[in-house]
Amino acid sequence: MFLAWRALDLRGTGGGLGDSVKTNSWERYRRRRAVITMLCSLQVKATLLVVGMTLCVTGGVATYLLDTTRKASRNEQDVQLINAASLLAKSVERSMLEDDLPALEDLVDAAANGSPLQYVVITDPGGRRVAQASNGKGKVSSVLNLPAEGRLPVPGRPAYVTAVDASRVLLDVTYPVTHRSDDGDMELLGYVRTGVIGDVWNQSLSSRLDILVGVGLVAMVLAIPLGFLLIRQIISPLDGLADLMRRFSRGGLDVRAPVRRSDEIGRLSNAFNYMADQHQQTHDRLVRLNAELEDRVAFRTHQLRELASREPLTGLYNRRHFSEVVERSFAEANRYQSDLSCIMIDLDEFKSANDEFGHQVGDELLILVAQTIKAQLRTADVAARYGGDEFIVLLPQTDGDRAAVLAERIVEQFAVDLQEGYPGVKVGMSVGLASLHAVDVDSADALMRAADRALYQAKAAGKNRIVVANESTSTSAS
Repeated sequence: MFLAWRALDLRGTGGGLGDSVKTNSWERYRRRRAVITMLCSLQVKATLLVVGMTLCVTGGVATYLLDTTRKASRNEQDVQLINAASLLAKSVERSMLEDDLPALEDLVDAAANGSPLQYVVITDPGGRRVAQASNGKGKVSSVLNLPAEGRLPVPGRPAYVTAVDASRVLLDVTYPVTHRSDDGDMELLGYVRTGVIGDVWNQSLSSRLDILVGVGLVAMVLAIPLGFLLIRQIISPLDGLADLMRRFSRGGLDVRAPVRRSDEIGRLSNAFNYMADQHQQTHDRLVRLNAELEDRVAFRTHQLRELASREPLTGLYNRRHFSEVVERSFAEANRYQSDLSCIMIDLDEFKSANDEFGHQVGDELLILVAQTIKAQLRTADVAARYGGDEFIVLLPQTDGDRAAVLAERIVEQFAVDLQEGYPGVKVGMSVGLASLHAVDVDSADALMRAADRALYQAKAAGKNRIVVANESTSTSAS
C-alpha cells in the first residue's frame, strides 16, 4: 500500500487518492501501534500473570488431589478385597477342616454370586483347586486363566491380572485359610483366591477427575475477567498518575494527584505531590530571582549608560551623548515640522579667574554653571558640557523667542548665584542661540554651528551677551 501511494505521488497523478491512501495507511499504523501498546501494557502482562498463576495453582492442586484420590481409591479397594478374602477364609475354615466338600461348594457359590467378587477359588496348601465359582454361575476358566495346580501368588498382596477376554483388568488376591489347634499351633488348610474388576476405582477416579477439570475450567474462566478487573483497579490509578506526570513535564506545574488511598499507590501520589510542590516552589523562586536579576541588570545598565553619557565634574551629559540626542531631536523636528533651538554658552574671563583663584574655584564655577542651567530646564531639555568652560543646551519644540527668554534667565540667575557664592570673582556669560525655523540648516551639526557662530559674535561684540543667529542685534544680559 505504501509503495502504491509512493508510485502515485511520484507520477504526479491521483494526488487526492494518494493523500487518502496515505491517511488510511497512517490510521492503520496508528491502530496497529495502539494494539501493540495495549498488548505490551502492564495491565495485560499482569492479567496474564494472574491467569497463569491461577492455572498453575489449579493444575497443581488438581494433580495433587487426583494422585491422592487415586492412591486412596486403590488402597480402599485393596483393603476391601483383602477383608472379603479374610471373611471367606474364616467362613470356609470349618468346611475345609472337616473336608465337607458340598458345604464348601455352597459357600463358594454364595460368595461368588450377588457380590462384586468375580470369582472365588479354594485350593489346598499345594495349590490344587478344591472348589470354585464365578459370578453368574459361569466357569472360573471363562473369567481367569487359573492353573489346576501350581504356584500361587503371594498371599495377602493384591495384584492386577488380565481377564480371559482381555477386556478387563482384575484385581486378584490370595488369602491363607488357617486353623489354630488346641495346643496353639497354626495349621495351614489352604488358600482362598478371589478377585474384583480392577477398573472400578478408575471409573470413580474418572468421575472425580471430571469434577476437578470442570472446577479448573470454571476457575480459569472466572480468573480472566476477575484478574483483568483486579489489575485494572491497580493500573488505572497508575495510568492517571502517569498522565499527571506527563502534563507536569510539559509545563503544567499546578497539576496534583488526588490522594484517596493509603496503600503504595497513595504513597506514590503523595510523593509526586510533594515533588511537584518542591519543584513549583523552586520554579517560582527562580522566576522571582530571575525577575529581580533582570531588574538589577536593567538598573545597572541604565546607571552605566548614565555614567558613560555624563561628564563627571558637572553631572551634565558629555559631548558624545549630546551629539546622539541632537541627531534624534533634529530628525523628529523635521518629521513633525516642529521647532528646535540650540543654545551655546561660554564663560567670559574664566581663564583669568582660574589663574587668580586656582583650579579648585574654577571647578566650582563650572559646577555652579551646570546647576544654574539644570535649574532652568524642562524635563525634555538636554544640557551638556561641550568642552572646557563651554556648555550647550538643546530645547525640543521651542522657538527662538522662548529660547532667548530661557537664555536670559540662565544668565541672570548665574549672575545672582555668582555674586552670592563668589563675590570677588568677575565671570560673565556669552550666549549664542539658533532655532531651526530661524536659520536655514539641513543637519543637526549645521544647527550647532549656527549657534556657535552666534556665540562668537557675542564674544566679538564685547562678551556677556546673547546673540540669536541671523539677527543683527544682540540682547545684553542684565
